[in-house]
Amino acid sequence: MAKLETYKPIQARVAPKDPIKIKSDTLRKLLKDKRAVVCILFLVIVALIGILAPLLAPFDPEEQFYESILQGPSKEHLLGTDAIGRDVLSRLVYGVRVTLTVSMLAVAITFFLGTFIGLLSAYVGGWLDNVLMRIMDILLALPSIILALAIVAILGPSLTNAMIAVGVASIPGFARLIRGAALSIKSSGFVEASRSIGSSHSWILRRQFLPNVAGVLLVYTTLFIGVAILDTAALSFIGLGAQPPTPEWGTMLSEGKNYMYDAWWLATFPGIAITIVVFSVNFLGDALRDIFDPKSTR
Repeated sequence: MAKLETYKPIQARVAPKDPIKIKSDTLRKLLKDKRAVVCILFLVIVALIGILAPLLAPFDPEEQFYESILQGPSKEHLLGTDAIGRDVLSRLVYGVRVTLTVSMLAVAITFFLGTFIGLLSAYVGGWLDNVLMRIMDILLALPSIILALAIVAILGPSLTNAMIAVGVASIPGFARLIRGAALSIKSSGFVEASRSIGSSHSWILRRQFLPNVAGVLLVYTTLFIGVAILDTAALSFIGLGAQPPTPEWGTMLSEGKNYMYDAWWLATFPGIAITIVVFSVNFLGDALRDIFDPKSTR
């Protein structure tokens, strides 16, 4: 019993920094960055638009106004109508919900599977590390969008399959990044000390690995949101993602490409929406990278 009591102060000394203090410092730095604050507020507004789409959209996204086919922006239809008389603004608002939901689910697939593979590979090492990383290297030989195309071609074109394809295609890069961060932690003294006193594998992973790779996880996950939005829109654009009449931004771009000269608004407004949201996510990711950079003076 006396031996167990001597372990407690040792385990406390090798434990990572206070997570509450880390969160407060990160939040303080984040609020000091005007660029990050503006991006967060904008993305929150975009998310609220998607949540409140039934209340904010002036019309049903699938309602057709046959007397207003390909009508330009007007007082009745602020962003015009498409080739079969549907209100572009309503479809754009509902598209927020579809595009962000699918993109976030794709990010979740990449986050959980990529983190699991990366941490497992770094922590266990040996033959398992070699096998997992060689598989990741083979998948990394293909661009993520090409790999996503191959997965959708196997599963069949649909919004759900596009989400799965985008999420799975980005796992190799995410796993390699987390493995690299975890390897530097594995060789540190506090991990060896925890092992020497008999700490369980789950305790080491939860209390020492995850808190120390949290910064890398947060930054890369944020940046990947923009990639997921672009890849999902790209798959829908070529007909492998969302299928008509689903109001999705990539699908709206695809429908508007044939009317670039006669109805410029069909492709312009969805393109602007994708561009602004992706830029905001990337700016937020850059701000988080500066915050978690140990060389940063902010």
